[in-house]
Amino acid sequence: MKIASTGALETASQDGKEKAKEQKRTFLLAVAQGTFIRISFAFADSTTILSAFVYRLTTSNTLIGLTGSIGMAGWMWPQLFISNLLEHRSRKMPFYALGMGLRTFAWVAIFLAALLIGPRNYGLLATCFLCFYFIGSSSMGVSTLPYMDIISKAIGPHRRARFFSLRNITGGICSFFIGFFVLYVLDDDFGLAFPHNYALLFGCGAISIGIACTIFLKIREPISSVESKRRTLRQHLKQGPQFLRTDRNYRLFLYFRIFEHAAGMCGPFYVPYALNKLAIPESTIGLFIAVSAASGVISNFLWIYAAEKYGERWILILTSAMACASPMVVMCVQYLPPVWWVPIYLSIFALNGGAMSGMMVGFMTYMINIAPPRIRPTYLGFMNTILFPCGFMPVLAGKLVGLLSYEGIFLMSVGMGVFGFLIATRLKDVYHEEETA
Repeated sequence: MKIASTGALETASQDGKEKAKEQKRTFLLAVAQGTFIRISFAFADSTTILSAFVYRLTTSNTLIGLTGSIGMAGWMWPQLFISNLLEHRSRKMPFYALGMGLRTFAWVAIFLAALLIGPRNYGLLATCFLCFYFIGSSSMGVSTLPYMDIISKAIGPHRRARFFSLRNITGGICSFFIGFFVLYVLDDDFGLAFPHNYALLFGCGAISIGIACTIFLKIREPISSVESKRRTLRQHLKQGPQFLRTDRNYRLFLYFRIFEHAAGMCGPFYVPYALNKLAIPESTIGLFIAVSAASGVISNFLWIYAAEKYGERWILILTSAMACASPMVVMCVQYLPPVWWVPIYLSIFALNGGAMSGMMVGFMTYMINIAPPRIRPTYLGFMNTILFPCGFMPVLAGKLVGLLSYEGIFLMSVGMGVFGFLIATRLKDVYHEEETA
């Protein structure tokens, strides 16, 4: 019988301690990065701040819908091509830095446009905003795949739901207080008039993105086995249909996301409906953000519990049910006494905030878990790119508002959400052996 030497045991123990220390450091840095990303979203939320900003500039439902679409479609379209550049590379961090650098630049440009163009030319300001917002959203698509790959290598499958929930909790707490800051900045008594008050919010968002990028670059990216060489673009594109044919969960998850995008098309119209139909003051947007953030924080404890006790798919089941409830409540508000409008609307954003937080945790965790580690960028990139047309659901909703009214759009969203819920119940949890070992 061969007995390990004391020196060998001490070395192994030391290596284990160093590895645990490095994993803890990475986990904390990633949570800090996620916190500042959530802060940046709070300063430029597409369903509240950006929709109100575009509404003040244009009063166009189509452009309000386009704003919601740019945020989603811009994030989606580059990912299939970026995955082709990433899959064979052992280090993904340079691509993350490139994407986040472009995103910071775009929001600095939006801040300067709102500050310098100001109220002199609303048409020019709206054009500049939409163009730079598209650049910023597209650059987020560039940084997402390397970010997801680095996170999947650094954080084990059974800790991912906890990680994404914790970053939502810390970011949500900050967003709660930012909501009151927005309430103060957008109040008529504040010293800055439109659009300079929005410029201040956009500038804060740009700073938050820059801080998030700086923090994440401090992570030491783990190196794992990758494909030996880069596939041609044609070979790369042919993989996607094969994934759909052979992977039932991947196929069902795609259908689920399609219906959830359709269900969420009414999101950018909650605020215009409140301002236009219910005459709720614009400064109340700050309360909407605060309530949404508080709901997101509290709900994350539910997502951690559900994922660790029952599996990640239960996050998707629960959040799809919550997403159906928001438009249902909106349709009922007008039939209540006006004194109840603001409190009921706050409950809508409480439901929406919890659902959005859960979707963020559920989408990211479930997608990473079902993707085979060696081809994870392609798995993620193909799905997100094929969903590109779904990003224009808000534009379609903006067109349909004139035909069906706001209430008709909200009713359609409920119906799509029900289909998404039914598909979520058919998903299965998947873990890859090489990651759980």
